[in-house]
Amino acid sequence: MDHEQERQPWHDEDAARSADFIDTERELAREQMNAAWQLHIEQLQEQLEKGWREHVSRAVDERFEALRERFEEELERRSAVRAAEEAARSRALALRAVSELLNQTARRLDQSTGGDSWASALLDGAGAFTSRAILFSVAGDELQYEDHRSEGSENLSSLIDVRIPLAQAPAFAGVLETMDAVICMATPGEISLPLAGLLEGVPERRASLLPIVIGQSEGNRRVTAVLYAEGGGEPLDVNVLEVITTLAGATLDSRQAARRPVTAAPAGGLMGIAPAGALQAVPPPGPPPSSSGDAARMPRDEQELHARAQRFARVRVAEMRLYQAQAVRRGREESCLYAALRGEMERGRAQFKHEFMIVPSMIDYFHTELVRTLANDDATLLGPDYPGPLA
Repeated sequence: MDHEQERQPWHDEDAARSADFIDTERELAREQMNAAWQLHIEQLQEQLEKGWREHVSRAVDERFEALRERFEEELERRSAVRAAEEAARSRALALRAVSELLNQTARRLDQSTGGDSWASALLDGAGAFTSRAILFSVAGDELQYEDHRSEGSENLSSLIDVRIPLAQAPAFAGVLETMDAVICMATPGEISLPLAGLLEGVPERRASLLPIVIGQSEGNRRVTAVLYAEGGGEPLDVNVLEVITTLAGATLDSRQAARRPVTAAPAGGLMGIAPAGALQAVPPPGPPPSSSGDAARMPRDEQELHARAQRFARVRVAEMRLYQAQAVRRGREESCLYAALRGEMERGRAQFKHEFMIVPSMIDYFHTELVRTLANDDATLLGPDYPGPLA
C-alpha cells in the first residue's frame, strides 16, 4: 500500500508531461498547417493576379490589334474612294479641256477667211497635242512646206522654197494612196532626206502622218495636205489629231461646195490649199484590175473583201517598216528583204492566203504592197529567195 502510494505522484507527473508534449506538438502542427495554408493561399493569389494581368493584357492587345486593322481598312477604303473621285474629276477636267480645244479649233477653222488663218487654226489645234506639227500642202506629185508649230524654236524656213517629191518620201505617198493615217519612222528613207535632215530629235523617232481630205461633196475624195506630227517621246493621241484633220478637210470641202473657197495666199503661202479647181492633188489609185474584170461590177461583198485585203496588206507592211526598221534597212541595202524578214513575210502570206485568196478575182495585194512600199518599187530588193506572188 505504501509502495503504491509512493508511485502515484510519479505517474501523475509523467501524465502531465505527456499532455504538455502532445499540446506542444499539436500547436506546432497547427502552426505548420497555418503556415502551409498561408503559403498556398499566397501562391494561389500570386498566380491569380499574374494570370489576370496576362489575360487582361492579351485581351487589350487583341482589341487594339483589331481596332488597328479596322482603322487601316477604313483608311484604305477612304483613300481608294478619294483617289477614285480625284481620278474621275481629273478625267472630267481632261475631257473638258480636250473638248474645249476641239471646239475652239472647229470655230477657228469655220471662221477662217484665208489659207493662212485656216492653217494657223489647224496647227494651233494640233500643236496642243504634239511636240511638233508641220503642215505640207500637196501640189501634183510634190510636197510644199506651209507652216509648223513646235515646243522648241527650230527654224524650218529653209523648207519654204523646197519641193519634196513624193517619190522620195514613201510614207507621205502612202498617205495619199490610202487617205488614211500612217505611222512611220522619221528617217530619210521614209520622209525624205531634206525633211529628216532639218528635224532635230532622238534617232529612230516615230512620226504620224495624217491626211486632210477634200472632195467629199464632189464625190472625188483626194488629199490636199498632210499633217506631220511627233509626240516628243510620248505616245501621240492619233484619234484626236484625226478629228482635227477631219474638221479641217470638212471646212475646206464645205466652202468649196458653197462656192466660198478659202482665199489663196500670196506666193510662198498656202498655194496647195487654194480655191476649188486650183489644186492638183494626186488622186489615190484605184484597185488593180482583177481577173474578173472591172472591180465596180463585182458583188458588194466581193468588193468589201478586196478593200479589206488591201488594208490588211498596207497594215502588215507598215508594221514591218515600223517595228522591224533595222531589218528593213539592212534588207534594202543588201537586196535581201525576204531573207531579213522571212518570218514576218511568211506569216503575212499565210494569213493573206487563208483569209482573202478565196475568190477568183482576188489578187496578191500583199505582194504588191511588199514591192511598192517595202522594196520602193524595186522587186529585186526582195532578193533571189523571195517566192513571188501567191497563185
